[in-house]
Amino acid sequence: MNDNHGSLMMLGCLVTAGAALAVTILISRIASDSGAPMIWFLGTVLAGGGAVQLLLAAVLGQLRGAARMLPYAAGAGVLLAGPMALGYLAVAHVGAGYIALTFAFPILLTWGLARLLGLERADPRRTLAVVLGLAGGLILALAKLTELPAQATAWLIAATAMPVVIALGNIYRSRYWPAGARPLTLSALTLLMAGLACVPLALVLEAGAGPLWHQPGLRSLVGLDIAIFVIQYLAFFQLQRLGGPVTLSLLGPVAAVTGAAGALWLFAEPLPQAFLLAGLLVGAGVLLMLMRRPQPAGPA
Repeated sequence: MNDNHGSLMMLGCLVTAGAALAVTILISRIASDSGAPMIWFLGTVLAGGGAVQLLLAAVLGQLRGAARMLPYAAGAGVLLAGPMALGYLAVAHVGAGYIALTFAFPILLTWGLARLLGLERADPRRTLAVVLGLAGGLILALAKLTELPAQATAWLIAATAMPVVIALGNIYRSRYWPAGARPLTLSALTLLMAGLACVPLALVLEAGAGPLWHQPGLRSLVGLDIAIFVIQYLAFFQLQRLGGPVTLSLLGPVAAVTGAAGALWLFAEPLPQAFLLAGLLVGAGVLLMLMRRPQPAGPA
């Protein structure tokens, strides 16, 4: 694969996965407003998406060695289900727009973690990028805090913690990617394990999954979300394979912009008062993160 083709494929995966992520956040708000048991909803769409992908992998003959990938998929599934469960529970309290905006920050946190673990070299420019991005995130969270009732503070803190777990998942999936594994197979197994990881939490926090099947509107949302998850995580794991954890995190800003705009349009959720300043800081951090070092001139 030449560099141009690889770059185009990464860009396509980035836009597809980021936009699909934004759509799933907006769907989670609709499901919450419709009275869905949110962890059962999340677990169902995760497992459903994984099942569809597993069937596709079987048809394509890509299931060889799947058993040895299960330990990897179990860890990846927990690191995927954790922040998503936080987001699905918090969306009714802090809004879909804020949940979407938190996805702008994992790129910066992922690089910071990669640096601490020795996966990235020291780079003052990227260090500054992380500082700017985290400052933007802090301003955004504090601005949102002043707009929420006191009883929603815990949900704001939980939602703000999501990017940390997402960044850990980005590092884990790249560092422990099984040799020779196909993205489709890993995606299918990870989604299935993430769905399974939701079950204990759902049993503790929610009465049951009955409303998902008894309400036609929720049944339709489940089916729609499963289809979007299939597309999103096909692109997601392909992007992870091609670009690594930091490149993968770039889908966050795509989801943040798309999701915040969608929440404003669909739910009339106002953007936080400090959104512009926070957005400028995060944007500056992301641009610094993406800038390449100038290459030395070759011999004349």
